[in-house]
Amino acid sequence: MMARRLVIAGICLAVLIAAVALVLDQMASKPGPATAQSSVSSGPGGDPSNGNASGSASAPPSGSPTSGGPTSGSSASSPADGSGDGGTTAKPLEVLPPVTATPTGLPVPSAPAPLITGPLPKSATAKGSLVEGWPSSVVTMPAGTTVGSTSISTSGNVLQLTADGVVGTSQEEVLGAFRQSLVGQGFWSEDAPAPDGAVAARFVRGTDTVTVSVSVTGTGVSRFQLLGSLHTTAD
Repeated sequence: MMARRLVIAGICLAVLIAAVALVLDQMASKPGPATAQSSVSSGPGGDPSNGNASGSASAPPSGSPTSGGPTSGSSASSPADGSGDGGTTAKPLEVLPPVTATPTGLPVPSAPAPLITGPLPKSATAKGSLVEGWPSSVVTMPAGTTVGSTSISTSGNVLQLTADGVVGTSQEEVLGAFRQSLVGQGFWSEDAPAPDGAVAARFVRGTDTVTVSVSVTGTGVSRFQLLGSLHTTAD
């Protein structure tokens, strides 16, 4: 009995040893992930996408002649600071001399020649007619005018005029008659303020001015009022 048990125990031990040997053989024939990764990272032709392998292989050593720009503390420095062998002092800005030539442009228009000359008449007033000394060659009344009153007054080289009258035409026709007469002598016209129901125009030639306001009377005719200022000299 004792011999038989020994035989069985020897067979079991042999089977166990064979199984352990088979497992070890299989582990030796299949290298683990760590071994594969180690071989890839240590090989000379490693994957360029691996940051550790490519970075360590391509980075030049510190202080190498083939490195890029100058490093901190090197003898080459920016010219702006003026230090080092290659530094230069900043040049002062160049200031252009002032322009002395007088700018040219359009000439200033000269004042128009005066429309009245010679000694001015004395101040006077007339009813129903043109006062003596009225400048009829400059300010003419519309055709068909019934003169109410006229007056002139002088001050230095200025002749002031006032007049009023009635005309059997429309307001626009009255202004049109004055406009035709005055614009033909070099006046330019513009609208002027007027009370309700009236129209007005202002005529200007240099320092000379004539203002005419036209309203409508109760009988339906036009009534004008004139105020003017003429100069014997061109100011």
